[in-house]
Amino acid sequence: MIGIIAVTHGLFGEELIKSAEMIVGKQECLESISMLEGSSLTDIADSIEKAIDKYESDGVIIFTDMFGGSPSNISMAYLGTKNVEVVSGVNLPMLIKAISARKEHKSLTSICEDCAESGKNSIIVAGQLMKGKA
Repeated sequence: MIGIIAVTHGLFGEELIKSAEMIVGKQECLESISMLEGSSLTDIADSIEKAIDKYESDGVIIFTDMFGGSPSNISMAYLGTKNVEVVSGVNLPMLIKAISARKEHKSLTSICEDCAESGKNSIIVAGQLMKGKA
């Protein structure tokens, strides 16, 4: 099964996973790596590498919170060298999409594209929607 790793600032990834599992139930091959104040970049990279090694045969999606941030930059170092894809800007709909799409045995690239689309489509300005502008 494709592994999903949330690598984020603070406990965002951990809480995002808890929220997703509250909706879809407990999941396998799903974990978070938290970059906390004082975390060393080397320790985070080591944690990412260990997590990737567990799932690499089926592929790994690494979700990060912000493109250009340390979690994203460290994660992107694994692109091209391992069976890994990185998707930045993670939100709850993206994570839920990844969890459901990996059961469909789609390719890693296809799942990531679906996740990005789902994440974009979930961003709504409610006031504009109510005025018929969205």
